Amino acid sequence: MRNWQTTLLPASFRGVPFHVETDDVHGGRRLVIHEYAGSESALIEDMGRLTSNFSVTAYVIGDLADIRSTALLRACSQPGPGFLMLPIGGGMSAHLEEFTRTRERDRLGYISFDMRFVPASEAAGSVLSLGDVSAVFSGGIATAALGLAGLFR
Repeated sequence: MRNWQTTLLPASFRGVPFHVETDDVHGGRRLVIHEYAGSESALIEDMGRLTSNFSVTAYVIGDLADIRSTALLRACSQPGPGFLMLPIGGGMSAHLEEFTRTRERDRLGYISFDMRFVPASEAAGSVLSLGDVSAVFSGGIATAALGLAGLFR
């Protein structure tokens, strides 16, 4: 039987670690539906793949949650793509489209982030900061770095 706790990769964005509560992948096809007056059928035009995106509910926890939250907030506020590592599937270059940081009065030491990422285009995928690359390789997870990128090409 698989021991899931030992096989999940450590999550991070731009080298800043966090835990993952949930992560969802959204995708599909761009369809145009042509409906005609008096017709009982429609013409479906496939315009290609819909741009995939990831919704991640992340959290930092513990006595240093406020400091970890500040580091993740800074990583989320930087422009351009950064290296995103998720527990299942590995890592990829991605743009952070939107995020929300939440702190609750009754959950001290726990700060959550709802984030939405879009995979970087292949042309932009090679534009990672030296900090992103060194954070991944120094963490010993170089072999997982190719995982998610293959899903969206």
